[in-house]
This record gives sequence, structure tokens and C-alpha cells, in this order.
Amino acid sequence: ARAQGGQPVIYGIRPEHIDIAPDGLSATVSVLEPTGSETQIFAKLGDDPIDAIVKDRLTVRPGEEVRLRIDPRRVHIFDRQSGARL
Repeated sequence: ARAQGGQPVIYGIRPEHIDIAPDGLSATVSVLEPTGSETQIFAKLGDDPIDAIVKDRLTVRPGEEVRLRIDPRRVHIFDRQSGARL
């Protein structure tokens, strides 16, 4: 199925499909959790929460900006009402 114009949808992406990139979207860090070889980032992208798992070691602190790039080939779109994948 395809989304129709004006249809409310949910934009889904797995945390491991998000990268740090200078040309990425600006997000405000809430929590950073180093987990061995990866770092889990909990942040806000506008008013929406976003989680990312990156291979980089980061020095940003909560409240600071991080730039996240979402791989559009990895995005999943869902109907907001039914939850069905479009």
C-alpha cells in the first residue's frame, strides 16, 4: 500500500540505521549511554524522541546538539491509525 496525500503516518527507522554526520538533522541529546563498542543516543528531533546507536565515541553532553543522518533507504512508513506498514 502507499500513503495518500495528507494521510497521517508514522516514520520508522531502526536506531542502528542512524549515523552522526555534519549535514544531518539537528537533535538535542537527552542521554548518552556508552555500551562498549557503541554509543546509544537518546535525543529529541524537534518535539519527537529519536534513538540512535552509533559506532562513534561521543563527547557531547545532555542538552547539546548532535547531527543525525537517517538513511532514507532504511525508513519504514506506517499508517498512524491502523499501524499497517505502507
